[in-house]
Amino acid sequence: MRRLVLLTAVAALAIAGVAYAVTDTVTYSTKISFKGKPTSKKPANLSYTGILHVDTANPPGLQPDVAPTTTVYYSKAIKNNATHFPFCSQGEIDGQPSIPAKCKKAIIGTGTASALAGAGGGSAGSSRQQLGVTVVNGTSGKFIMLVLNNKPGSVVVQNRVIPGVLGKASGQYGTLTRFKVPANLQDVAGIKISLTDFNVKLPSTHTVKVKGKSISFLQLTSCKGSLPAKVVANFIDSGTGQTKAVTSPQTNAKC
Repeated sequence: MRRLVLLTAVAALAIAGVAYAVTDTVTYSTKISFKGKPTSKKPANLSYTGILHVDTANPPGLQPDVAPTTTVYYSKAIKNNATHFPFCSQGEIDGQPSIPAKCKKAIIGTGTASALAGAGGGSAGSSRQQLGVTVVNGTSGKFIMLVLNNKPGSVVVQNRVIPGVLGKASGQYGTLTRFKVPANLQDVAGIKISLTDFNVKLPSTHTVKVKGKSISFLQLTSCKGSLPAKVVANFIDSGTGQTKAVTSPQTNAKC
């Protein structure tokens, strides 16, 4: 099926707990690696790992509110080469039995994720779902796709796509990716799905040839001490239905 299927777990989760007003928290950290001394004329191929964690405060460990959009901000020293890479459309992958062979060259990274499924923000006793992540370059390099699949013991998630539109940022941040979770991955038969963890790596070993040089999806043009990064998650308050933005503390990856 082309949607999240909870099977018999739906009935159990429906009575897992009542949702209460909750304080959502967001943390984000990065790991980078590269070789040589990067410059704007000779950028270095960059391996980039982003680690996102969403939780609750007072008390921690409850199910967070659903966050339909989450935006990741990257240092202005990071160059995005998406337009040079092979790509696939969302429709070619989303909900399909497998990623088509033609899209395999568009894969730019992998990782893991997890989610809590239950009554919604502030509820206890929610079911933890473990997921695998494949990162694919989207049409014409305008967005990337986080392709989710379930791991053994979790409910069935088959090649569900979370698209992340690439855009420009300002100040110390040069670019951003705005991820939008499809509505049917936020709520399934009254069960709220809160994505809580992502650990995703874009390795420097995924390269393409441009003017005789092998370039990775992300490159580094300079690095003086550290690179800043942050995340802004837009939650839907389970009590009021209003949108609330939560910004992670700024993280700095050491060069």
